[in-house]
Amino acid sequence: MEIRIDRDKCVSGGVCAMFAPQVFDQDDDGMGVVSDAVPARELAAAVRSVVWRCPGRAITVYDQEPAPTDEVPEAGR
Repeated sequence: MEIRIDRDKCVSGGVCAMFAPQVFDQDDDGMGVVSDAVPARELAAAVRSVVWRCPGRAITVYDQEPAPTDEVPEAGR
């Protein structure tokens, strides 16, 4: 997961920093900033909660594909 904030849409509500302080903060002007753009998996629920709570709809989460493995699936599985 990768997180971005569109500063043109941010209304400085502070919802992001309030509900997921491990991932978000606010700058001196009150604008939301991402302090951990690629947070640990255990924070995913908190981040997704902030996305729909954001009054400016300024937060976007990009899901990243898992890294490919060297395993070859067996036939018949």
